[in-house]
Amino acid sequence: MTSNKMENVPPISATQRQPPAFRYPVSGFRYLILLFLPLVVCQAAPLDLGQNLSYVRLHRLPDDAKTLTAAWISPALVVDLRYPTVDGTPAIPAGLPARSRTAPLFVLVGPGTPAEALAILRASAPALITLGLPAPNLTPDIALSVDPAADRKAYDALDAGDPVESLINVKIKKERFDEAALTREHAEDLAGATPPPFSPAAPAPPAAPNTPAAATPAAPAPPPPPIDVVLQRAVQLDRALLALGRLPAD
Repeated sequence: MTSNKMENVPPISATQRQPPAFRYPVSGFRYLILLFLPLVVCQAAPLDLGQNLSYVRLHRLPDDAKTLTAAWISPALVVDLRYPTVDGTPAIPAGLPARSRTAPLFVLVGPGTPAEALAILRASAPALITLGLPAPNLTPDIALSVDPAADRKAYDALDAGDPVESLINVKIKKERFDEAALTREHAEDLAGATPPPFSPAAPAPPAAPNTPAAATPAAPAPPPPPIDVVLQRAVQLDRALLALGRLPAD
């Protein structure tokens, strides 16, 4: 009798019948992250400064054109042209639709602002106002006296992750004076009042030893957050025009 060779083969389990799970190589996954991460970072949306005011920066190519086109229809817009790319040619799309005369365009300028880019914006925005540091070939409509190093530090702070609110708002701490503070002040006045005259019959209290306590070194105060004075002034001007009824509320 001929023996069957298949009789000695063990049966295949259900787990062995399933195809092996596909695992993407770790090196390939990291390659995809590095490939698409610049697209995610560069294609930033316009920042909302509140009350129909948007903010865009033109210093990266070619994604600045997309960001500017998306924000061009904003009722009020701030375009930052202070620090463009090294070659000084930020991407400004040609043929931008004309903005309304009631739609202000605040352009932040500085010594590195290219005149060609500013001329393209001015051709499509009749209500264009320039603000910033004066330069030999550029006189802003609103010239500000700002330290160039402080201006660049505040500009870079936004790219470093600081929220735009902290760069344009100055928090003023007001001392609270309520009923509790009034009671505390009254108690301090009573404690500092003149004591009654000393009576000879009463024994004098023992003198406390004069042992000064060791002074605890105070922790250094954190540096104040940078303030973007140029951007702050553009926001203040927009709010002033809105309060005077020069801009549409909606």
